[in-house]
Amino acid sequence: MSQIAARVGGSKTTLYNYFSSKEELLLEALLTSAKEFAQDVREILQQSEDLPTQLNSFVYSLLKLINAPETTQILRVAISVGGTTDIGRLFYEKGTKDPWQDIADVLRLEVERRKLSIDPFLMAMHLRDLCQTDLIANLLGAGKEHSDAETHDKAAYIVDVFMRAYGIKDHTP
Repeated sequence: MSQIAARVGGSKTTLYNYFSSKEELLLEALLTSAKEFAQDVREILQQSEDLPTQLNSFVYSLLKLINAPETTQILRVAISVGGTTDIGRLFYEKGTKDPWQDIADVLRLEVERRKLSIDPFLMAMHLRDLCQTDLIANLLGAGKEHSDAETHDKAAYIVDVFMRAYGIKDHTP
């Protein structure tokens, strides 16, 4: 808390007026980052009405986020305190739900259009899992940096696999 107070030019007392604990401050930092990403997702999804284009843009941005060193550090901290505090659970519940609900809403339109009997939120969770293939390697320090071209290729591959898994054949990989 002393280091944070020094960086922002205040005192620990001032910080504790806003946050009752270090854990509460950490959670707020995590949630602020998640809210920014959720806003980015909404903007990405509004750029096109074409599902593959929407998903490709979203997956690309998510892969960039997942593979960013800052994200790895933040997740390591959240995981490290997750066993002794509610921070990990609260971040998962409050910080990651909105972007995935937005994706599920986009998928719901496709499900209704095609008269599919599939849960759109489950579809969104499957897409999430496809996107997180590098996450464990990153957390364990075994991940590698990806170029923009590699990230674009991987995003296209993930979207193609996802679309094929759900029988949405009229798309271009």
